[in-house]
Amino acid sequence: MLIRPTRRALLGGAALLATPGVLRAQTPEIFVGGPASPGLTDILFPRIERKHGFKILFEGTNSLINLEKIRSNRARPTMTVTMMDDPVLILGEREGLLEPLRGKAIPNLADVQAEAKPRDSMWANWCFPAASISYQTQNVKPAPTSYAEVWDRKYREKVILISMRITQAVVPLLAAAHLATGKPLAECLRVADEGFSKLRELRPNILQITTNPPQAQQLHESGEVDLFLSPDSRTTLFRKSQRAPVDLAFPKEGTVAMPAGVALVKGGPNQALGEKFINELLDPETQALVAGTFFSKPTNTKAVAPAGLNLPDLVVLDWEYFADNRNRWIERFEREISAR
Repeated sequence: MLIRPTRRALLGGAALLATPGVLRAQTPEIFVGGPASPGLTDILFPRIERKHGFKILFEGTNSLINLEKIRSNRARPTMTVTMMDDPVLILGEREGLLEPLRGKAIPNLADVQAEAKPRDSMWANWCFPAASISYQTQNVKPAPTSYAEVWDRKYREKVILISMRITQAVVPLLAAAHLATGKPLAECLRVADEGFSKLRELRPNILQITTNPPQAQQLHESGEVDLFLSPDSRTTLFRKSQRAPVDLAFPKEGTVAMPAGVALVKGGPNQALGEKFINELLDPETQALVAGTFFSKPTNTKAVAPAGLNLPDLVVLDWEYFADNRNRWIERFEREISAR
């Protein structure tokens, strides 16, 4: 016998089918783009999700690809928050892709050090990784105390430099400019061109100029390379914590703060959740977790770094000047230093 379902039964079934979607809708979501990092997805984001009750949809990629995704979705943004290096955030600001943090519901921003609020709080630095000289602890004893030691001929073909196309390459350029001019490291960005002659003198010591830092890190840890300029503390001190034979030197000339920025995407969905996300990232307790997870300096002045993380005061650079000159330096570096 054929039994026809009643209208009430059909409506009830439809309601049941709709329920999972309704439940999903009850958990708000934001889309965050940033660097691929287990520390973000395994430690930091789950803490924020549990504390605030929203879901973080994350896509890990490098800063330039991240910027291109924001550009391509400019008419209908899908990303709420972006985490990028300052030189790329400067490009995003100039193209009108960012929403200023000033005036937003981000109370923890008031306690962030001034150097970590670039461009009148257009964005904030959520941590300051440190970059100088990574050294192989089995081969190099004691730790280097000056950048000048990298030029010592005992390190012939025992040095790796990161390509100028990667932000950390500013460190050997600054070191060379300091050695050429005698100016303090903090002033060397504006005389960086004077460092190229000194970098040319380093070429006998350079085994490789790498665009593949993880591969170079393997050579470094195996002992084939003594000095590596310059993966930052997120790599070097993390690998040290995993018992790899590497450590970060703190040269007398100074250690450079790498820029880790976080910003709101202009017109992105759920802006209020984005503000809550950034505020939590800058919270003193979360900052302490960030410092220990990413082996970096916290930027909130009320945050207490975990015991054992003893980073010195860092040199904070003018990243706008860097962004304005980067392409010219890349061309010169590849012509004068990379070419053999």
